[in-house]
Amino acid sequence: MKQLFLLLTLLITNCLHAQKIDKQDLYRTWYLDKYSDAEEYYLPPKKEIGDYITLRKDMTYEAQSEGVLDSGTWMLNTNGSYLELKGSSQETQKLYVYFVSPKSLVVIYDVDEYRIWEVHYVSSK
Repeated sequence: MKQLFLLLTLLITNCLHAQKIDKQDLYRTWYLDKYSDAEEYYLPPKKEIGDYITLRKDMTYEAQSEGVLDSGTWMLNTNGSYLELKGSSQETQKLYVYFVSPKSLVVIYDVDEYRIWEVHYVSSK
């Protein structure tokens, strides 16, 4: 089981570096659409319907998570292909960008609870 997890982690890490991320591609509101693992897609629970992240050109963001609003600053690390969100509580969240297009953003949160899940956002509802 550990070997399978290690292999999956290595594959995901390898894929993370495959796409060149540009900040211009991120400036918009991203609405939570679904979650996925290696086998299936899952709709978000009711308490997460309506969740979003707005990334602005001035490097600030606004987000709603489980109905709770937060705002702060964000940065893009292009070497590691991840976003860092620093919210009002001064706590930093790291989101590894797996894929981005004008209509779709797929990230993996660097949190034990979500590390195995891809989180899919769309730019319009």
